[in-house]
Amino acid sequence: MESRTARRATIRDVAERAQVSISTVSHAFSGSRPISEATRERIFRAATELGYDPNPSARSLRTGRSGIIGLILRPRFALTGTPDRAETFNRLVGSVATEMLRRKVGLIHVPDLHDPSVASVPMDGCIVAHPYGADEVLTELLRRDVPVITIEEDPERPEFTWAVRLDYTAVVSRLLDHLREQGARDIALLTGTEENAWNRRTRETYLDWSRQHDRTARTDLLSEGLDVDDAEAMIRSVLDSPERPDAVVVATSDFAALAAKVAAQRGIRVPEDLMIAALTDSEHSRAATPPITAMDLNHEGLAEQAVELMLARLAGAETPAEPLVLSPNLRLRGSTRRR
Repeated sequence: MESRTARRATIRDVAERAQVSISTVSHAFSGSRPISEATRERIFRAATELGYDPNPSARSLRTGRSGIIGLILRPRFALTGTPDRAETFNRLVGSVATEMLRRKVGLIHVPDLHDPSVASVPMDGCIVAHPYGADEVLTELLRRDVPVITIEEDPERPEFTWAVRLDYTAVVSRLLDHLREQGARDIALLTGTEENAWNRRTRETYLDWSRQHDRTARTDLLSEGLDVDDAEAMIRSVLDSPERPDAVVVATSDFAALAAKVAAQRGIRVPEDLMIAALTDSEHSRAATPPITAMDLNHEGLAEQAVELMLARLAGAETPAEPLVLSPNLRLRGSTRRR
């Protein structure tokens, strides 16, 4: 005990003494989840015995920390183009901010890590959301020895386990199975071009599923950065083809809604002649006629777990053996229901 207090007690020390997980200690102090009174009292007693102070502002005076966490949103087109893109990532950013507020920790958005003015941003750690493969920003943060965790994994860094990621394989396979059960024989994937886990893992799953079911894989690139006219022209070329697919899985929900619009203009019935699904969910997919089946990226769950992981890292937790895995939510709607 004396050696622990001499080096300043951490949340990990409290968890060990109370014989609970670090996340349970975090919940006890933040009140973000219900905990039994007996467990709460055991945690508070352990904290008192160890001299642990859960208040980030008070700790910052002693440790030189700022009590602020940085957030870097990596997708280039996250906040440009249609309102769909803004809704999708507003959910993530808003959820991270809410989780930080619950824990009385500050949050700062870092738009450009290479901007000289950012070098002086007083952040104790940084959350990188949806990194690219071999992401240069993650590389730079690691070079600076900034404690960092990622929301979604860097596809080129399987060894980096300070991450919360989504299990795309199970949900995309379930979606493709659903389309097959509804009678789809020819499923095309209009995949995004950003080299992040969302695009890579969904594309890999589609290709593996096609091989397993002896289906011809049909993929076309539909860049997230296209304007509406260019995206519509690309979708028209797919739907006007003599070998038109009877189901399309579209990367973003705004472009999925655009596919439904093009289909209606050409007298192609959804879902009778063409089933449509999206790999994100937004007002575009929910408000379409019929509503479009979509994969909800569970940004609220990602945010909650990412904040917990970030605070655990700052508190001295051991490196996880593997990333924390959550599941996206598949929303089955009228655009893929024939039966």
